[in-house]
Amino acid sequence: MLIAPEIHLVGSGQFGFQITDLMDCNVYLIDAGSEAFLIDAGGGVQPELIVKQIEQSGISTDKITRLLLTHIHGDHAAGASYFQQRYGWKVIVSKEAAPWLEAADHDKTSLNAAIAAGVYPENFKYEPCPVSRSVEDGDRLEIGNVRLQVIETPGHSRGHVSYVWERQGQRLIFSGDVIFAGGKIVLQQTWDCVIQDYAKSIERLHELNIDALFPGHGPFITANAARHIAMAHSKFARLELPPNL
Repeated sequence: MLIAPEIHLVGSGQFGFQITDLMDCNVYLIDAGSEAFLIDAGGGVQPELIVKQIEQSGISTDKITRLLLTHIHGDHAAGASYFQQRYGWKVIVSKEAAPWLEAADHDKTSLNAAIAAGVYPENFKYEPCPVSRSVEDGDRLEIGNVRLQVIETPGHSRGHVSYVWERQGQRLIFSGDVIFAGGKIVLQQTWDCVIQDYAKSIERLHELNIDALFPGHGPFITANAARHIAMAHSKFARLELPPNL
């Protein structure tokens, strides 16, 4: 599904458009000219449904070279192993989260807590996945004709990053689970969800004056996205909490 120039939505589950497995986050496919890449991998329950969406986009899986992860919760990263093993895509994740992904650490990924809470079924699988490159704040990625800046955005989870794309005078962000349409956020009772870190991340994104927002769940915003981020920022600035997704 083409949702903006060069940007396809190829995965989305129960908190989005439900075009693939319900466990999937929003999965984005970016056509970078000579190459293509994915942002986030979905939950790995029915990854073939994401492959089908990729095929329908008209972009060959052979053109895809990298898989960028915003963070390593199951709905965003449990599918990474499938794509890495089947297609050889290079997996990129934050430096902090890289060892947790490579070990499929069920505690650091909060998978054990999520299964205990009934968020995921008891038989949910999260396989270890090798990491080709780990990134940290300020790093830049060049993939084909696309240049992305990495911004560390903890709060929802440790090891969370967002990817900012400056394109034709506009600033686009792939924000994972740090900010959503309507100024919503996701606070969870997990070991690494920290309100103070969240507020600082939102303040930083507020200062960037973002034009287009492509979040990990729910609707995307292709214009005036800064006002959605401002909604969350204003709540934190008043020592309140933004609405939870």
